[in-house]
Amino acid sequence: MTVSTQQSDSRASGSVAPETPDAPATPSRKPDRKRGRRRSGGRRHLASAAVLAAAGAAVLAGAAVLGHGYISRDVLGPKAVTEDYLAALASGDQAAAHALLPATDALVPRDPEIFAAAGEKITGFEILGQDIREDTAVVQALVDQGGERKTVEFRLGKAGPRAVIFTQWQLGPSAARTVDVEFPAGTGEIRINGTRYPLPSDRTSAQLLLLPGSYLVEGPRERYLSYGPGTQVLVEPGMAGGPAPVKLHPAAKGELLPAVEAQADAYLAACLARQEAAPAACPNEAYASVGPERIRNVQWTLERAPQYRVAGTPELGMTVYATGGKARARYQEDTTGAGRWESRSDLVNINFGAEIEPEGDVLGLDFRPDPLH
Repeated sequence: MTVSTQQSDSRASGSVAPETPDAPATPSRKPDRKRGRRRSGGRRHLASAAVLAAAGAAVLAGAAVLGHGYISRDVLGPKAVTEDYLAALASGDQAAAHALLPATDALVPRDPEIFAAAGEKITGFEILGQDIREDTAVVQALVDQGGERKTVEFRLGKAGPRAVIFTQWQLGPSAARTVDVEFPAGTGEIRINGTRYPLPSDRTSAQLLLLPGSYLVEGPRERYLSYGPGTQVLVEPGMAGGPAPVKLHPAAKGELLPAVEAQADAYLAACLARQEAAPAACPNEAYASVGPERIRNVQWTLERAPQYRVAGTPELGMTVYATGGKARARYQEDTTGAGRWESRSDLVNINFGAEIEPEGDVLGLDFRPDPLH
């Protein structure tokens, strides 16, 4: 075998053997031997590759298990979600913080100006650790807020798969807080940190979801009504319970009564200017005993101005009463219908009133005679 292999190799390298014409030609077996050796070597290489592949697969499988656990626990786990939330708050990214909170039925003020103007916001944090138990988790963190550093626990729950094989975690509602706000029916808006925020038209109360920080909640700014200086609301992620309710109670401003009196005076002056014995929707009515076709030359003068009084509250309704007024009617009357005109002079009481419905800078008054006075 060794010799044959060397002879074959010699021929392959280009050496020439002595010519022997009479000797019969013997076919070379070199190709068969080489093919046989290659087949044997290929089987050995395939076997080695299979061993290596099996070993590699085992290593990769182990790494996959470890990697899946690491990604589920640390990269996409409760600690990472909490860290993303606190980082968004610390950087002032209101939209990113809201995106990590659970769905809610509360009103969610998303105006950037509201959160930008908030005080006592979270400015820094440090994640201490996490405790995962089946479908729930607790993440502990040191949180810097309002000049203090406190240990806060964030509670999370599983919210379904993420990227098919990983678990998605959702922050609990205690990461932010809702505050109850009560207001009179018909209140169209409130102010949060100076920014106008619209309210549903069919409610007298609402819940507001607020991110950690301090907020000034005020009633609308109106010309004739005041809702007081407003209420400061502090939201902390680790606070026990929630912020105290905010109750907006309007009160009449000092500008209300003079404005009411001015409109009442204008109403009465217009009624007295009418040359009728009993003008419609007016409190001045003469004691004439005949119809308007037999009355002429009617002149009204105010003998004594009425006194104005406002009763009620903006929440329950307010009414202005004008009482104690006196007006004189001078006119001619044809009592018999025969064209005999006689002069008359009647002194009558002036009493009227109206419901007060202030809306913003507009004071709605619809005056009517008051038959009870």
